[in-house]
Amino acid sequence: MSKRGYALAGLVVIGLAIIFALASFLRENWGADQAPGALERLVARWFLSGARAPRAEQANPFPPTPENLEAGKNLYEKYGAFCHGADGMGSGEAGIQFYPPVPSLVESKAELSDAQIHVIVSRGIRYTAMPSFAKVLTPDQIWKVTAWVRQIPPPAQNGSSSGLANRP
Repeated sequence: MSKRGYALAGLVVIGLAIIFALASFLRENWGADQAPGALERLVARWFLSGARAPRAEQANPFPPTPENLEAGKNLYEKYGAFCHGADGMGSGEAGIQFYPPVPSLVESKAELSDAQIHVIVSRGIRYTAMPSFAKVLTPDQIWKVTAWVRQIPPPAQNGSSSGLANRP
C-alpha cells in the first residue's frame, strides 16, 4: 500500500472515531440531576479501577480498639460526616446534592478493602466531590478513620448503640 493509501485509511479511521464520539456525546445523559448513562458508568469504572488497585492487600495496622475507634470517629465527624452523613449513608448535614452522588459508606464498605478505602481517602477521587485528605490527615489517622467506617452499623441496626443516631 502506498503512503497515500495509508494516509487515507488513517483519515477514515480518525473520521469514524470523531463521528462515534460525537454521536455518543449527544446521546449520553449529561444532566447532573439524573443517573449517569452506560458510557459514563463504563468510563467512571475504568478511572476508579486505578484508585482501587494499589496496596489492595495491605491490612489496617490499627485494630478496632476503643481508642482507635474513638480517634477515627472524631476524625470522621470532623471531616467525613459533612458529606457522608453521621450515619454513613451518604446524606450529609449540608443537604447538598452532589454529582456523582455521595456513596453510602455502610452499603459499599464490603466492596472495598481497608487499603482501598485508605487510598481513596488519601488521594480523593478526581471529578467527584471526594477530596484528597493527604495534606490534612496523617496516614495513621486515615487508618483510624477506616477502622471507624468499617464498624458503622447497617441502616437497620443504626440506633443508640453506635452513638451516631443521637447526634443533634
